[in-house]
Amino acid sequence: MNLKQLRNFVTIVELNSITAAGKQLGVAQPALSRQVTMLEEKLGVSLLTRHGRGVVPTDEGIRLATKATAILEQFDDLIDDFSGTKRDLSGSLTLGLPPSVADVMAAHLIDRTLQIFPAVNLRITSGYSGHVQDWLSRGKIDLGIAYGGRQPHSVKVRPIIEEELFFIQKSDEPTHDSSPIKRADALKQPLILPNQEHFLRMLIDTVAEAEGVAMNVVLELDILPTTLSCVERGMGSTILPMVSAFQHVRDGKLLARPIVDEPITRRLDLLSSLNRPLKRLTDVYSDFLIAEIHNLVSTGEWPGQVL
Repeated sequence: MNLKQLRNFVTIVELNSITAAGKQLGVAQPALSRQVTMLEEKLGVSLLTRHGRGVVPTDEGIRLATKATAILEQFDDLIDDFSGTKRDLSGSLTLGLPPSVADVMAAHLIDRTLQIFPAVNLRITSGYSGHVQDWLSRGKIDLGIAYGGRQPHSVKVRPIIEEELFFIQKSDEPTHDSSPIKRADALKQPLILPNQEHFLRMLIDTVAEAEGVAMNVVLELDILPTTLSCVERGMGSTILPMVSAFQHVRDGKLLARPIVDEPITRRLDLLSSLNRPLKRLTDVYSDFLIAEIHNLVSTGEWPGQVL
């Protein structure tokens, strides 16, 4: 067993494919398959489960990949120590975000990543929380942000913040003010909401059912800027976390009214896969990402409670 074999095995696990790993490493697939077989014989365990779409690491395969990643990074650090150089954080990282988070956070993250980690190639993809969870389980993304819900045992969850939802309405009518509104009253208004696959909509539907309120959903829109524009035009109101409408509220275009009696809240989590070795890049960027969101909370740009 040598470092090259360990690097190759970690790449196979990261890509869930011997073929894809061979292309990335410039090594023929049969040679990589032989290396895996040699490792399995050396350790006396099965490391990979083969299927039609690629491979999945066994529990022992995950253990080996995790320990191998730590060993390889320690070796690279050792080389840096003796060469007198310090490695900048580098590599590619794919981040999955829900649309409501992407709308307010993606550009900020890209800008901050270019400043702090210029050698990191950040890729951002957007989808509902369920899609983010699925991409993570299939190895399509390295990290994901999703709204709180039950996660499989293969996913590590780090709570980030808890958001309070507000009743968002047009601001230029004399009868409109920013005073609190009761939850049942907010749910009875003509509402512009996402479709029923959206986690926010599922949450609001659940609350309405608990309140015994039949909602009047006048428009279903999954595009946040369009939703806010329709609210500005008086087509209806909506229910959102403050961060989603922060700029519009600050500019006086919309009003955000606290929902009282029982506030509507949702939790934002950072997700990573326990079925893949934790790379230094993923570990460091996770801390950076959480710190960036917490900083937005501290400045009031993202109203919420730090968890």
